[in-house]
Parts: sequence; structure tokens; C-alpha cells
Amino acid sequence: MQKDDYFTLTTGLAGGEAVQFADGRWPGEIGAGIAIKEEAFDLIEPHLRAVAPDWTIGHRYGVFELSVGARDRLAKSLRSVVSDSAETTAKDALFRALARWLDERPGEDSPVSILGL
Repeated sequence: MQKDDYFTLTTGLAGGEAVQFADGRWPGEIGAGIAIKEEAFDLIEPHLRAVAPDWTIGHRYGVFELSVGARDRLAKSLRSVVSDSAETTAKDALFRALARWLDERPGEDSPVSILGL
């Protein structure tokens, strides 16, 4: 997979086989987001399980609201494993993009949902 194949920035619901981190609650209005290909989400899920103990494998096929604390911890966890080398891998690009997207979300008044396959 190329770097560009791992994720896409979105507005509204993303189609296809992707797990989407998005502003808003479901059901309801979904705003800006980042859709991550299913295979690439496999790289993120262990970090998500570590920071959000109430995440289950079933949420991968449903909806999950990510708390502000879990957002911060997930962004930190993803950044901690990104390589500092000059050559960026697809995994590094994905982790940086999701960490940056999570960092840009405001506080409690702006929920972030994870919309599964």
C-alpha cells in the first residue's frame, strides 16, 4: 500500500471499507473526519485498545464515542512509535495524520465518533 492509500480526510460519512474517526455523534450530523482503510486500522487498533478500555472488537463494526482523555492518549501513543528517520513509511504517515487530526479536536463539547465498517 502507498501512503495515500491508508487514509483519506473526509467531510460527512465516508463510504467503502473504512473505519472513520469523525466529528459528531451518530446518529446525528457527522462533520470532518479521517477515514482509514480496514487493513491500516489494524495498525491503530492495538493503540486504541490500550487507551480506551471500553473499546471492543464489536465496535469495529458499529459506533464508538472516543472520550477527550482517550483522544489525547491515542495521539500520544501514535506519536511515540513514529520513526524519526528521514524516510517516512506509510505507517508513520498514517500515525502522524491521525495524531494531528485528534490534536486539532476541541474539548468535551465536540464529540469524536469512530464509525466502523
